[in-house]
Amino acid sequence: MKLRTDSKSIALLAIFTSIIIALEIFPIIGLTDFYTPVPNFTIDWTGIPIMIIFLGLGITFSTISIGVMWVSIAYRNFNGAAFKFLAELLTLLGLVVAKLIIRDRELDWKLRTGIYLVSACVFRSIGMYFGNIFLFTLFGYMPIDIAIGFSVIYIPWNVLQAAINVIGGTLLYQMIPENLAMQAGLGKYRTISEHKYEEISADELESTSNE
Repeated sequence: MKLRTDSKSIALLAIFTSIIIALEIFPIIGLTDFYTPVPNFTIDWTGIPIMIIFLGLGITFSTISIGVMWVSIAYRNFNGAAFKFLAELLTLLGLVVAKLIIRDRELDWKLRTGIYLVSACVFRSIGMYFGNIFLFTLFGYMPIDIAIGFSVIYIPWNVLQAAINVIGGTLLYQMIPENLAMQAGLGKYRTISEHKYEEISADELESTSNE
């Protein structure tokens, strides 16, 4: 699908990425961020707006939002940004694979969510197992033999974070009124919105030529 460059889509992307930036720059422990028993791992809500962007605006915009997230973390914690960037990118990869699997199939949103959930959890947990091993040794936190065993304890927490992202993002997306989604050109209405812009442009060109 081609990248949408209309002002409405850019504005929506800006709104959701602003939420992502706010969640990362101004974390509130116990409200937006929650400590876990494993070192340097917190549960947060950052992946929820990324999920909403994926459902409403597509893969390209959700990738951009992950890049914005990385910048908002990297300026103060480069190493932490690397872990978070890889984790969200792997989650998105799982969503993309699921989207390809269910493409052109008539499924209700609950079944689609289940497929998204399984794929995102699998890709994030397994991908981050190997990703943690690589990053732990790259940044000199521990030798590779310890990193291999240590990375196992992060698997269930990555599954939990992926589940929060998918379920939370989908439920909030489903709460958007259909008429508002249609006007904004979200999700299944993206194609309709693009055709509408194309028709307007064609009409305008015709009226201009008649003048």
